[in-house]
Amino acid sequence: MTRSAPWLLLAVALQAAPAGRLPAGEGKKLIETACVSCHGIDVVTSKSYNKERWRSVVEEMIAQGAPLTKAQAARVVEYLAKNFGEDSHAKQLYEEICSFCHDLERVARQSLTKEEWGGLIRGMVDEGAPVTDEEFSMIVDYLAEHFGPQGGGNSR
Repeated sequence: MTRSAPWLLLAVALQAAPAGRLPAGEGKKLIETACVSCHGIDVVTSKSYNKERWRSVVEEMIAQGAPLTKAQAARVVEYLAKNFGEDSHAKQLYEEICSFCHDLERVARQSLTKEEWGGLIRGMVDEGAPVTDEEFSMIVDYLAEHFGPQGGGNSR
């Protein structure tokens, strides 16, 4: 088995993971009823938007007939931004890819600058980590923000 073989196994495992699962939280039931009445849940779970973009999407769905009150819409936006926001996708990538080989506490103790994280992650990609250019940028930004010198190296 070559050195990059574990990364290939991870890539296959990630592709085989069931899609469309919603994490627990306030707003989940609303999404399961209001959103799924018109389209599959994968339409939601495949997105990674910031809070303003989610708010716009929810408002558009209400305009098209989604049965949500203002209060319910606000809960849905909060839920979506928390679970399917830009930062949540970066965190998921970090947890799924980095932790495959590295203890997450070890990563958190690094306290590197964005440039240092970029160099370190580039080395992991060169070793075979299954990361696209877009994912690379998201992971580096996430690590620098949450585990950089300004964050004390231990916040999540």
